[in-house]
Amino acid sequence: MKVSVIIPLYNAEKYLGVCLESLLIQTFTDFEVIVVDDCSTDKSVAVAENFLSRFDGRLKIISLPKNTGSGAVPRNEGLKFSRGEYVFFMDSDDMLVPEALTKLYGAAKNFQADVVHMNRGFICSEDLNPEKITLANWDKVSPQIDTPTLETTDFAERMKKMFATSYGWAPWIKFLRRDFLIANDIKFPEMRISEDVIWTIELVCLAERWLFFPERLYTYRTSNNSMMRSKRSPEEEIKFWLDPLIKGVDFLDKFLDGLKFFVQNPNYRFKVTNFFVKMQLAGMLGALDELDNHELYKIFYGEFSKDGTKHAALISNLIVFMNFYRNKSH
Repeated sequence: MKVSVIIPLYNAEKYLGVCLESLLIQTFTDFEVIVVDDCSTDKSVAVAENFLSRFDGRLKIISLPKNTGSGAVPRNEGLKFSRGEYVFFMDSDDMLVPEALTKLYGAAKNFQADVVHMNRGFICSEDLNPEKITLANWDKVSPQIDTPTLETTDFAERMKKMFATSYGWAPWIKFLRRDFLIANDIKFPEMRISEDVIWTIELVCLAERWLFFPERLYTYRTSNNSMMRSKRSPEEEIKFWLDPLIKGVDFLDKFLDGLKFFVQNPNYRFKVTNFFVKMQLAGMLGALDELDNHELYKIFYGEFSKDGTKHAALISNLIVFMNFYRNKSH
């Protein structure tokens, strides 16, 4: 197979059919589809099974033994079973235009790219109302180009662009050479959210040939039921963002340990980890304002202690201390 399309699946019975239909009408046919079910409780798997015969052996359905709560494990599992020269991670409620795989594969081969980055696409409503389809620039600070353009190989320049979010975080805007992922052991860290941020940081640091691709090939469907839009209590919201903060910083630190650039430039190492930490803290800002310092300390200490982190009390005090002075400055 030239391309493996990997789709993490959880309770998407209303959307998966349209997603798979968009793959059936691709002008490019030398691809496989790997659907990885994360223990759906609806009829999602049955929907996928109804497409088995239509893909003529090119559709695999993999079921995980227990729910993992994020797209990280399903994507990693899909990569493990993939055979394609290139890999594309697609969400189960989104769609590709008919020429998408033809153009992405062609661009990847022509430029010998490790990563083909789509920085433009479409956004549609949950009900696919044609009047609500809009044009989107996924990364508003990405270079506005009209033709495929290779990114700079200057490491410091890439770091500056990454801090400005020029590379986006979504897996589905990136078409990737499978051997590049395998050789560098690039996987999604097992976290509820922000796993795509760390994954993208690894890509930016390790990809020799990064290609910006300007054509609109992907349609992203907005949903009010997404994990990011779910309603949570202040305590639940803080725990939601603490999960990647606790797990992600250690994961990121170990990754940066292995790169000569960060050993020689500790200021950039600090900037990368600080960038990630600030992103997680920003997610919980609203919830921080709704709880007093005693309540915050109790939540932080409980989460850090549960994970076995050293100095849980010190870390919890520091976060509460920072929040106190943030409020005082306002």
